[in-house]
Amino acid sequence: MKMTAPGPTGAEMLRQLRAIQRAPHEFLLNCARTYGGVTQFPIGNLPVYAVSDPAGVRHVLQDNARNYTRDTLQFNTLALVTGEGLLTSDGDYWLQQRRMMQPAFHRQRVAAFGQTMVGATKKMLTRWDALPDGVTLDIDHEMMKLTLEIVGRTLFSVDLSAAASDMVQAVLITLDYIVYRAQTPLALPPFVPTPRNRAFHRALQMLDDSVYRLIAARRAESTGIQNGDLLDLLLAARTEDGQPMSDRQLRDEIITLIIAGHETVASGLSWTWYLLAKNPAASSALAAELAQRLNGRPPAVDDLPHLPYTRAVFDEALRLYPPAWLITRRARAADEVAGHIIPAGALVIISPYVVHRDEKLWPEADVFRPERFLGESVPRFGYLPFGSGPRLCIGNTFALVEGALILATVAQRYRLRAAAGHSVQAEPLVTLRPQGGLLLRLERVGN
Repeated sequence: MKMTAPGPTGAEMLRQLRAIQRAPHEFLLNCARTYGGVTQFPIGNLPVYAVSDPAGVRHVLQDNARNYTRDTLQFNTLALVTGEGLLTSDGDYWLQQRRMMQPAFHRQRVAAFGQTMVGATKKMLTRWDALPDGVTLDIDHEMMKLTLEIVGRTLFSVDLSAAASDMVQAVLITLDYIVYRAQTPLALPPFVPTPRNRAFHRALQMLDDSVYRLIAARRAESTGIQNGDLLDLLLAARTEDGQPMSDRQLRDEIITLIIAGHETVASGLSWTWYLLAKNPAASSALAAELAQRLNGRPPAVDDLPHLPYTRAVFDEALRLYPPAWLITRRARAADEVAGHIIPAGALVIISPYVVHRDEKLWPEADVFRPERFLGESVPRFGYLPFGSGPRLCIGNTFALVEGALILATVAQRYRLRAAAGHSVQAEPLVTLRPQGGLLLRLERVGN
């Protein structure tokens, strides 16, 4: 295959195969630092390009976005779970769904959920308060349970906490299965009753049953918006010709929202606590801002503009460990990106993890420094924790409000410290998560 951009040879990639499989995010980062903003990989007959140059990112995700589809292994495999939800759909259908759903994520709607987010967090802290000071918890699991409860209350107006462990496990099984299929091209088809396939179908069936029951119960209620939650808004949404969503369309969008609004925010928060545990000065600065503004009371959405350091901490965590660490596209037609020819049918990879660690964009890129988000201009197309362009995540405002409110609520009452002997590695699954969980020690503020 003709190389139209610099990159490793096939022999070099074979020598690094295990490292690529174990830590593809680090492999992509090393390639960008070695070969530049566009790297080509010799993978069989498929032209594969990694783009990290901000101008190239802008071209693919915004300026010529129509030329780049989501018809990729990443999204086709994810569709086994989400169906034709916003995350995986494309073209006119995606645009129709996006327009129908957009009002549900208006800033005022999201602000109305702030009290729910804080309430669920306080409920978690009440459970923590009953534990002895200094106890070690898997904070990754705690954040997964918390964000699932918030999704349940804001999406359905129901308490999912009783089923949280089972639903968290079901989500993890389905997402791990997606990673397995993406990494194992010769895996047996999903319909073959292998133990892994059966476990996947059981987990997916549990999610389906839960969602369809909630849709049926809400449809059985009287017409009109009853709860003011996202499900009511989705049920009331109409296409341009006045058609509502079918149960299948609702199911696909709801499953998408559960996954995207659950694991991604949980991952971002887990890495935030990890980085604060490693950086006591930042943890102290956060506590000082919260004490000055809140004086011990719970935060509210109206407080967020007055908590710039709190937001900066979360932004910086999303820079270093963006949950959605990989974005893929397929080129419909040949194109030129940052001076390099991209042939038709090529797979284009954009990794926010790589872009966010570019020293030209972010001095001391590997260092946790929240201050870089205070008054400094953020590089355009150099910071994309929620993607960019027309496919910018519809829930980005929801995630930022939720993350900041949870961070403020918890950090007023607890500092999370590193657990002795527990090392943390990033595991690039569907999202970037701490491998094997994240053990941190609870320390009450003031003790």
